[in-house]
Amino acid sequence: MPALRVLAAGLLLAIAGCAGGGGGDSATRNEPQTASALTIAVAGDEGTLTPYTYTTGYPGYHLMSLIFDTLLVLDTGNRATPLLATGVSTSPDSTVFTLPLRTGVTWHDGKPFTADDVVFTIDYYRKHDTVRFATPLANVTNVKAQDGAVVITLGKPDPEFPVRLLADMPVLARHIWSGVADPEKAPLSAAVGTGPYRLTSYQPDRRYELTANTTYPIGKPRIDKLTVSVIPEQQTALASLRTGEVHLVADEVPPNLKDQLAQQSGIKVATGSNFSSTLLAFNDGKAPFNRVEVRRAISAAIDTTDLVDTVLLGQGTVGSPGFWHPEAPGADANLKHTHDPAAAAAALDAIGAAPGADGVRVLDGKPLAFELLVYADSPDRVRAAELITEMLGRIGVRTTVRSMDADSVDAKVWPGFDVANGRDYDLAIWGWAAPTMIDYAKLAALAATDPKLGHHNVTGIADTELDAAAKQLLETTTLADRQAAAGRLQQLLAAKTPFVTLYYPAGAYAYRSDVFAGWVYQQGGGPLNKHSLVALPG
Repeated sequence: MPALRVLAAGLLLAIAGCAGGGGGDSATRNEPQTASALTIAVAGDEGTLTPYTYTTGYPGYHLMSLIFDTLLVLDTGNRATPLLATGVSTSPDSTVFTLPLRTGVTWHDGKPFTADDVVFTIDYYRKHDTVRFATPLANVTNVKAQDGAVVITLGKPDPEFPVRLLADMPVLARHIWSGVADPEKAPLSAAVGTGPYRLTSYQPDRRYELTANTTYPIGKPRIDKLTVSVIPEQQTALASLRTGEVHLVADEVPPNLKDQLAQQSGIKVATGSNFSSTLLAFNDGKAPFNRVEVRRAISAAIDTTDLVDTVLLGQGTVGSPGFWHPEAPGADANLKHTHDPAAAAAALDAIGAAPGADGVRVLDGKPLAFELLVYADSPDRVRAAELITEMLGRIGVRTTVRSMDADSVDAKVWPGFDVANGRDYDLAIWGWAAPTMIDYAKLAALAATDPKLGHHNVTGIADTELDAAAKQLLETTTLADRQAAAGRLQQLLAAKTPFVTLYYPAGAYAYRSDVFAGWVYQQGGGPLNKHSLVALPG
């Protein structure tokens, strides 16, 4: 299962406070908060929706989480709160976590949920460790059932463990998964959880049907029947929204269509901050990108404000050199991108990168001419790549944009979704999903040389200062200390420039408010989440 995306989390805001109006519609309270049937459009097939076979973190993980529950869930203040567990107590050194379990919970096949299922789940994930939460899970040294509770012991302190694992790890049914030898090939019959919705039908590349789990003891599902239709072309999906055949388009609305859609009666556009990032990634292990002077010069040549204004029509936030979104917890607001083409050219002059006869600079006998990879199916990123090519051309750096399908780009930047496999590219337009902004340990994953720690280090940066800062962050025992360490790491990322954070697009999602208006916008992640579709307590 690709770990390309991670669980979105953040401050949950009612859409009534952040949605664009639709054709004069007024109070959300007069719009339907439940529905007998609802159709969601997604761009691609999401596999059999088990924790090993869903395809993307968004929307795949979110659909899977309607079927499978976690022990904890993030509340409106971004705190880990009870779900399958009724609470969590933590030892002073953040190494022992005790979770009493909710009673009266059953699997979709009627079998009772027990502490043994949780113990089995952790052991199974540790044995088959291709899941996205493998890093925090590897720190578990012992797990045991004890008087209706589960006690988890870690080898090293992890003050973020409730968010990093307990609110992210779907619990598996022991009586089903003990018979699954290869989880990557888990059959449809393994998609049995304790969640608010049951998977009742799946037609590959066409549709999913989920029905409400009427015996769900934690909250009442708001939709009786949920259909997920695979519609690859966004324009087709939006046309279906206009005609009422689709009630939510999971993909973000293009900036140029947002206002137009919001004017149609019965349609609203939910908007909010989006913590997903768009980056210019360097292959830092390959000359000349192994020289920080070159990386800094390229960064200074890029006008990120122009990218936001031109590519996103102003509907986004300029990237921070420290990677962290300015609105994310623990962000260093003092880190600002500097656009200075003259300084960029002077920096290249200083290291002997002189322009050749064709205007392209030459360094160590090789022209500064590179290939820039980008997803062909992302018009915004393709346009950003074209603008960056123009900007770099002004300082004597030539880039050739190469648009490829997503799988081909991934195979070059992140082969096998394992940084230990190396990389094969010069430059790439890349990005990470929203949850990287609420998990401080993800900063270490971007920066550390050791693939086991730096499992998101797709640039291949190898720097002793970054390694030391990443190690220090991971060894902290309190959230306050971890936040301080994250601030230091942000400053180092800004100084070392292993990549350039270009921008964070604003979130905008179109839905039929005349069919269902109970969507809850999850800051950094959008409206497709468990809080929207089930009335959870708290």
